[in-house]
Amino acid sequence: MTIKKKIIFTAVVTAIATAAVMGAAGYAVIYKTSSIDKFEKKISMINSYLESSYIYDYDEDALAEAAVTGYVDGLDEPYTHYYTPEEFETYNENLQDSYVGIGVVVGLNESDQIEVVAPFEGSSAYEAGVRPGDILFAVDGEEFGNRMEDAVAKIKNGAEGTSVNITFLRGGERIDLTIERRRVSSESVTSELLDGNIGYMRISAFNTADEGNDQNTYTEFLENYRSLTEQGAEKLIIDLRDNPGGALDVVCDIADTILPEGLITYIEYKDGTRDEYKSDDDEIDMPMAVLINENSASASEVLTGALKDYGKATVIGKTSYGKGVVQSVIPFGDGSGMSLTIARYYSPDGVCIHGTGIEPDIDVDMPEEYANYYASSVPHDEDTQLQKAIETLKNN
Repeated sequence: MTIKKKIIFTAVVTAIATAAVMGAAGYAVIYKTSSIDKFEKKISMINSYLESSYIYDYDEDALAEAAVTGYVDGLDEPYTHYYTPEEFETYNENLQDSYVGIGVVVGLNESDQIEVVAPFEGSSAYEAGVRPGDILFAVDGEEFGNRMEDAVAKIKNGAEGTSVNITFLRGGERIDLTIERRRVSSESVTSELLDGNIGYMRISAFNTADEGNDQNTYTEFLENYRSLTEQGAEKLIIDLRDNPGGALDVVCDIADTILPEGLITYIEYKDGTRDEYKSDDDEIDMPMAVLINENSASASEVLTGALKDYGKATVIGKTSYGKGVVQSVIPFGDGSGMSLTIARYYSPDGVCIHGTGIEPDIDVDMPEEYANYYASSVPHDEDTQLQKAIETLKNN
């Protein structure tokens, strides 16, 4: 076995050495030019060798897609990605109010694993017991490592009503679940009137409208707020726990409804220029509390940060996720595209919470038996964070 290994290794070294000699003139030019020129020349040389010498069939389009994907992944930044046409379609669908899938938001964690940020309430993933923090390990027996887009594409590669087998890791334990692909519920806002004329509104994501539909999270917010006030609500709890974020313009529309005239947030670009998002002088004038936890991210933090800076709401729960960067969605002519991190966003007081999160005004743990549950699945009377919000508003 040792001898065979040495022979194989020698053969590889020889092949590399031969290729280097054959392309010596080309490489002499490459290393005198820019990095992009080097890349293009290397790809051109590789293609020449493939065409002239490679003994197997290959797909040029697939190679090109893999090269671009690898190039962007070399940034090693969790929110900038290149998407093939199929993946880009999925990416855009996930920002809309309706699509077919299992209803879960994932991201790459610090260990470069595909981690569940949160499933959408009422989705098949939610009902199957998928939890925030679960590691997505395999789909239909195929392991994906850190190839998040490939894993998501495989999960969604099936018609509504079909099922997919997914292996998760939770605390070192392997969990195999069969989950049905469904049309993910478009309802991102729910509400109810609690005792003491306290309106309770849960926002699970900040979604845009899907094609042919005007309904988005902002319009749902207005409908639910109107309903609560008609029922007699005089105080308001906004629950953003396990809300992974969404569209910046949608959350700013909601913030504009709540806040007095002034700055909601601003984003700062690489060259130091800014875009400011402002509210008008119409505002909701009632005592408010906001609930957050470790899975409240991105757009959730925009709204929470603005309400906190204006003193419009008492923030209750646990420190939020800490995503304070903005992505631009860039479509390409062939149907592919990319998400590109282009700016940092700041609260009205000039605070960027990226990597740190927003600390609550009142830090409250959930009961130990519900530590790994979605906040929405905990009974109201056992939800210590919600009960603290109710107590705070009753004493206001």
